[in-house]
Amino acid sequence: MKKVIFTLLAGLMVSAQMFAVTAKEVCGEYDGNLNIAGVVYENKAVYLLPGVTEGSITFVLPDFKYNAGKLGNIVLPNIPMDANGQLSLTDATLYIDSISERATINVLNGLEDGGEVYNSIVTAKDIQVLLSIAAPSLPEPIFVLFAGVAANKNYAIVNGGFEGEWTNNEPEGWHSFGSATGMMKDFVIENTYQFVSSSDVRPGSTGKQSALLSSNMLFGVKANGNCTNGQINAGSMTADDAAANYNFSDPSNDGFNTPFHGRPDSVVFWAKYVPADRDAANEVNKARLNVVLTTDARYQDPEGEGEFAKAKVAAATVDYAATPDLGWQRIAVPFTYQTDGQPAYILTTFSTNMLPGGGSSYSTGSSLSKVNVLDSVYLDDVELVYNNRLTTLVRGTESLSFNGSAYVVDEDYCDSCDLYSAEADGVSAQVFFAFDAVRKCVFVYVIADDFAQSGAYSLYRVTFKDSASTEAVDEVSGVQTPKSEKVFRNGQLLLRCGDTWFDVTGKRLQ
Repeated sequence: MKKVIFTLLAGLMVSAQMFAVTAKEVCGEYDGNLNIAGVVYENKAVYLLPGVTEGSITFVLPDFKYNAGKLGNIVLPNIPMDANGQLSLTDATLYIDSISERATINVLNGLEDGGEVYNSIVTAKDIQVLLSIAAPSLPEPIFVLFAGVAANKNYAIVNGGFEGEWTNNEPEGWHSFGSATGMMKDFVIENTYQFVSSSDVRPGSTGKQSALLSSNMLFGVKANGNCTNGQINAGSMTADDAAANYNFSDPSNDGFNTPFHGRPDSVVFWAKYVPADRDAANEVNKARLNVVLTTDARYQDPEGEGEFAKAKVAAATVDYAATPDLGWQRIAVPFTYQTDGQPAYILTTFSTNMLPGGGSSYSTGSSLSKVNVLDSVYLDDVELVYNNRLTTLVRGTESLSFNGSAYVVDEDYCDSCDLYSAEADGVSAQVFFAFDAVRKCVFVYVIADDFAQSGAYSLYRVTFKDSASTEAVDEVSGVQTPKSEKVFRNGQLLLRCGDTWFDVTGKRLQ
């Protein structure tokens, strides 16, 4: 084996001594360094997906390049993993999906180089995978080493169910007047009763708490109920003074910003809006949600004109009325993207009314015991949705149809005959193809940004006429042994499918 020099950051080395792990525990995104034949590329990502067979994982290395040439996505399905996280895969021949080329890839158990031993091993925190790659475009096999750590990124609304302990009438991840800043903070900081915990939860909830927002009268001025995962600035007694009264997120304002790294498709939440004026025809009786994804810069809501608008990547905004029975309702709001930039923070604002100082109120009781009845909104289970479904799948020039369980091709399996392309319904969705010569089928994985945190993904299967063949089935594993032969000679890979031979371009040979 040719000796290669690997240069890695010391903190990324993974020891072979570890606790037992399962495939489910290790799946997710890992960020780290990619070493290709001794050249290190930083800030790369790989994904581990569940394998089809029990205890296996699927390894995805997106957008692989070598010597300025783009080879495509490397997808290795169903890599065996033992209880200690050791990976091994011998002679995995696959079709790289971005160009018409095949490659033979091995996942090596280990390699000694310069006194260091490199293992292909994974834990729930670290990963180290050593590959050898041979392809027709490469003059000789190369060695590739990825070493990284589990992605520490946020793709969700923190504590969207408003659960847990409330401190100063604020749950983890949320703030209101009790932690406000600004010139008028001393006048509003005691208004903790405008944002309180409630046991009135949405239908079907598994949680125990929701949040209750209420408006209030301060010195004759109506103050909307307001909660945010940023911070409130109270700077004026004039409710609609947007230059002084706003919610904001600032990277330097620790504890009052929410780091965020995803590009979701929509936000979903549950609300029970109870306006003081029960007249449904009153158009001012609408509460508001505004969610803004921002760059690594200060942002204010309302944003006004100028610099703050430049920080916006996307927004989801809705003004919603009460239901006829003043009950719970599920509301879904799509994001509108302004730029292709990567979000760094998320600012979420709930208000009892869409207008500053808006809403309705009335007084009841005698002059000595007059009570102001104001607007209120119950909130529960705020979630971000990342779409990860296929909308189209094309093989060559043929659009394939989904029959409810799989895409079907009325031919014998051959993974080098056509290119595949696909489109998904998610803003951040990525599509990866895994060619499985053992099962004579193609697996199509669709993952979105939140996969690293939620583990959510979609898996589709392309089946062929011979996919259901039972010839040479292993009685223990149930794995089919295909009738195929692979020969890699002088930089050229030949493949036999059934009784027919193909070259690397998919051309049938006599």
